[in-house]
Amino acid sequence: MLSRVLLLSSLFLLGKNFTAAAQTTPVESVAPVALNETAATSRAVLFKLGTGLIRGAEFSGYAGVTLPFAVGAEYAVKPGWNIYVNGVTGINAGGGQNSFDRSRYVYLRTVSADLGVRRYYNQEKRRKNGRSTGPFTGNYVALQSSSNWDNNLYYNRGLRYDYSNLVALWGMQRRLGGHGLVDAYAGGGIANDEQVYRELTNNYYSYKYKRFPPRLDLELGVKLSLVF
Repeated sequence: MLSRVLLLSSLFLLGKNFTAAAQTTPVESVAPVALNETAATSRAVLFKLGTGLIRGAEFSGYAGVTLPFAVGAEYAVKPGWNIYVNGVTGINAGGGQNSFDRSRYVYLRTVSADLGVRRYYNQEKRRKNGRSTGPFTGNYVALQSSSNWDNNLYYNRGLRYDYSNLVALWGMQRRLGGHGLVDAYAGGGIANDEQVYRELTNNYYSYKYKRFPPRLDLELGVKLSLVF
């Protein structure tokens, strides 16, 4: 009988000590993580399929309507630094230049390719202000090089090299829901497109083309994309 009393007393004291220790042991708090930030930082590459008011878009009576379609990928190299590539095709419909050949009423008008590097800045400030952050969201500065090819049915010359440029950009990229993205940007740089000039030879003027010196070039765009 005495042994049972001693056993019950020991168990009671052990449980009391365990409860006191549990009450005094500090519990480390875990900082909340935004859902969109967790989802965004869990992947290093973003694939894009979009269109908009970007290079290749054209709206005029004679030239018709050229609607650009862009396919691209953006890769997060390290926090705040991304590289990206884009391919853009401009599909033309209508207009006077192709009305003589209805079999080519819709055709490939332009092709372009971009390669660039982006620096997203003020990410910590956006996070403190409760704004969305991540490797593909925020304001950025970029350096981009592009090459462009043109297909003009009026000259019936097929797809040919047009020009290349190098531009510095400022832009903002934001997510739209789960699979939407808007990217707006503006900037400028230099381009080597053909410039026409007249040359006098033996009392006759002839038209010639040159690419240098390069001219100033502006780059503006608003692109809406589906992302994967």
